[in-house]
Amino acid sequence: MLQAARLTGCSAAQLAYWERIGLVTPLDSEYTFRDLVALRVVASLLEAGLALGRVRQAVRYLVASGEDIAGLRLVTDGDRVWACRDDGQILDALRRGQMALFVAVDAYADEVDAEVRSFDAERQQFVDRLRASSES
Repeated sequence: MLQAARLTGCSAAQLAYWERIGLVTPLDSEYTFRDLVALRVVASLLEAGLALGRVRQAVRYLVASGEDIAGLRLVTDGDRVWACRDDGQILDALRRGQMALFVAVDAYADEVDAEVRSFDAERQQFVDRLRASSES
């Protein structure tokens, strides 16, 4: 959970709470890339002023619809959420609607990907140092 917190910019307490309420739940205690992106989306929507209940409803809808969250742009006015596809289609994630604030989910996916790559590089450097010190 600590790695997921680091990769998403959320606190471990937030992740634990969101898991308890079923907002974003890891599979077998392991967050997938899609989960990490969803966590960033949740944090962003909450920061934009959307109520937790509405965030939960939007995330559940998007996951249930089978949408690739990393490829969407979300629009919210602080009360409602729309998911915009690259092909111009807009999905009403709360089944209502008016546009105001865009959240670039693909940018969050890119940020999470960069964080994962950085984490992997740091981990490899650590392992290499351990090997080098044990060979000395």
